Amino acid sequence: MRQIVLRTGNCCIIKKSMDVMKTKTLLIIVLAILTITAQGQFKNKTKEIKLTNISATATGSATQTPAQVKQMAIDKAKIEALKQAGIEENINSYSDYFRSENENKMSELFVSDILSDIRGSVKDVAEVSSQMSFTNEGNIKVDVTINCTVVKYDVTRDLTFDIKVDGINMMYKEGDLFTFKITPYGDGYLRVFMFATEAFVLFPNSYEKSFQMKANETYEFPQKVTLTLDAGGKKRETNRLVMVYLKQDIPYTGETDYKQITDWIMTIPPDERVIKSFGMDVVKQ
Repeated sequence: MRQIVLRTGNCCIIKKSMDVMKTKTLLIIVLAILTITAQGQFKNKTKEIKLTNISATATGSATQTPAQVKQMAIDKAKIEALKQAGIEENINSYSDYFRSENENKMSELFVSDILSDIRGSVKDVAEVSSQMSFTNEGNIKVDVTINCTVVKYDVTRDLTFDIKVDGINMMYKEGDLFTFKITPYGDGYLRVFMFATEAFVLFPNSYEKSFQMKANETYEFPQKVTLTLDAGGKKRETNRLVMVYLKQDIPYTGETDYKQITDWIMTIPPDERVIKSFGMDVVKQ
């Protein structure tokens, strides 16, 4: 299991990544309330459209399972729901987003501008019906019908709200200290996630709390973190660092997996956030 080492003063504290997000129940409740309160301020920037009986059909290849073909059909139904809600722009980005989401291809999702480009999200998906059959060629065919809610953004990306990131290298040796610098172009709040074989929240953490960063000032993050390879005798491991810079102090209270993180990002209108992503390898000395 992956470990990160946070060094503060003369104290060396080792936290397993599965423990980073575990906090007291009271704190979770408080953070959840803060999240709801902050997102309530976005009501004038989003519109929720409830849709019923959205149908779609998908046909699989000889190597695909019924579950995979059914998911393809559901994704097509989501795209049809987006079209019915009036979201035609960048519809190809939604196809890429749903495919990355379902195939767990986090890297593909974050190296692109998909999350910045799309103009809404689909939530509360409920399956009404599903029927499997076979084509004349013997391939699986699935027809689905869903109900869902489309969250449509009434705003676009704020190009004046951005951050400059310095100090991230493409390669590190195991045991190297990991830090980077950020200069924001507008006041805001930072969230940093790290993905490899496991995921964890790099900032804020138990020792570094969220705070408002001021425009045109330079900040160094995080506290001294020692990079390690995951257990299993690996000689190289690829990591992806994902930064979300926010206009409002919206806490992340979900589990540390990329789907929940992307779902959280999608609840925030595009003019309220900036996403930066960096790939880096950690190699054994």
